[in-house]
Formats: sequence, C-alpha cells, structure tokens
Amino acid sequence: MDFTPADVFVLPGRMDASTLTQTHADLIQRRGTDLDIEASQVDRFGAQALQLLLSAIATWRDDGFRLRIVDPSDAVRTAFDQLGCAPILNAQTEIAA
Repeated sequence: MDFTPADVFVLPGRMDASTLTQTHADLIQRRGTDLDIEASQVDRFGAQALQLLLSAIATWRDDGFRLRIVDPSDAVRTAFDQLGCAPILNAQTEIAA
C-alpha cells in the first residue's frame, strides 16, 4: 500500500460567518487530494463551521479521499461535543494518530 502525504490546511482562528466563505473556497481548491485539517488555532467555532467540516468529511469520503481533523482546539472539541458530533471528531483524530 502506497502512502501519500496529505495536504495540510490550517483553519483560521475564527471559524464564523466572517471566514466561512473563504474557508469553503480554500477547501474546494484542495478537493481531490488527501487532506489534513489542522485545527489547533481555532478559538471561535460555530454551528455553521461544524456544518462545513461535516460536509467536507462526507465529500472527501464520497470522492475516495481521506480527510482528517488534526489537533483540534478546545473550541472545536466543545462545538462538536455540544452539537452531538463528538464521535465523528474522535474518529477523525484517532485516524490521525
């Protein structure tokens, strides 16, 4: 099995309405490759940001590529937990380990 390093995309510190349009565009540019989303610097993460990442996870899976959320900040972990999506985040971070 060949291992190809994933592209790394670092999320901005604020994942809210002010950055989601650009973040979406940045993700679309990386479609078609394995992708690690580095989330350690995120200090503001809303429900729309969660929706964007869940959509990206599904899109990458459907396209046959790997998408992982690595090193999620407390804000990211809290949002996934509060919105009932902690198992998805935990699965992503376990794959990254």
